[in-house]
Amino acid sequence: MVMAEVPPRHSHRGTPRRDPLTFESPGGITGGCPGVDVGEPTQHDVTIRSRVLAPGSGAMRQSRCSHTEVVGPMKVLVTGATGYLGRAVAQRLSTAGHTVAGLVRDDLGIRTLARSGIDPVLGDLGDPSSLRAAAEDVDAVVETASADNAASVVALLEIIAGTGRRFIRTSGTGIYTDMAGGEPSATVHTEDDGYTPIPEVGSRYHSDLLTLAAADAGDHTVVMRPSMVYGYGGSEQLPVLLRAALRDGVSRYTGRGLNRYGNVYLDDVAEAYLLALERAPAGSAYNLAAGECEMRQIAADVARLLGLDGAVSISMEEAAQALGPRSAVSMASNSRVDSARARTELGWSAQGPSLVDDLTRGSYRRVWALREPAIVTEKVRA
Repeated sequence: MVMAEVPPRHSHRGTPRRDPLTFESPGGITGGCPGVDVGEPTQHDVTIRSRVLAPGSGAMRQSRCSHTEVVGPMKVLVTGATGYLGRAVAQRLSTAGHTVAGLVRDDLGIRTLARSGIDPVLGDLGDPSSLRAAAEDVDAVVETASADNAASVVALLEIIAGTGRRFIRTSGTGIYTDMAGGEPSATVHTEDDGYTPIPEVGSRYHSDLLTLAAADAGDHTVVMRPSMVYGYGGSEQLPVLLRAALRDGVSRYTGRGLNRYGNVYLDDVAEAYLLALERAPAGSAYNLAAGECEMRQIAADVARLLGLDGAVSISMEEAAQALGPRSAVSMASNSRVDSARARTELGWSAQGPSLVDDLTRGSYRRVWALREPAIVTEKVRA
């Protein structure tokens, strides 16, 4: 697999920017990209020291603390600290004065974190005993390794139960995937809108409910749901589109490509995690988006970036072949969210460049524009 090179990060705090999107209310969004731009649970249902909300019911916790708490420096364990999101979060927490350790599985992870100034701790999400040892002396655990590892969520909740440690789970606005096939949707989700996920993301949503329900027993748990994270030439979703376009010489969108997906700059996500660690009431969930784009516009910008002849529409079946089934569903869906709660409760304010600016004139141009199609030959993941 060809990975995007991520250059050293520089903070955009205080840098003026054109805000690509203004959220008016849970039911309405204005702005966006230039022009057009922009379940069922698993059977392993576990009660963790509290009443667990009924899976698939769409009910979210409502009994949240109303005050905002600001705490002093903490010792924090970050899982997935060598990854795209985890590394940014770990570095932001460190620069804010917290003592940060990162969970790693091998010597490569140790060397990677050492270069970042983060203390490495050996452990594995699949080994509860190593997780317990890694979290022994920390004040908080921030999970960024995987949104879909249900077993590690259960293990970490059991580890922090009754200890006073804080736990921040990384989910994502992918829980709002609607399998729209490239069609638009007027629905803009809030954290408490009684949503019932499609079966494909039911397990992820159930892990969110488990995390939030643990707060009923007195544990300080928080769920973060970033939308499409971008910046520094990386991302979870954008490189999938870029590699496929480089490999095949064509940039694609599904159906009419009018589906919209929220997006947020990497540094802004890291800032939200810092604010959540220090200020979020127990039992909180936060949707994170600063803008949104139609997938048709993103595909057109990918084509422009790579010097290709525009973007083309394909069917869901063709998208599954080109991008893999999971990415095909995600990239053809709507995932629109209101982030008013993060702004109101945490004081979060997005400062980074818009996705379109960064994709067409910023970090993605620096990282991807000169790539040769011949080097992108990896197989599509299922």
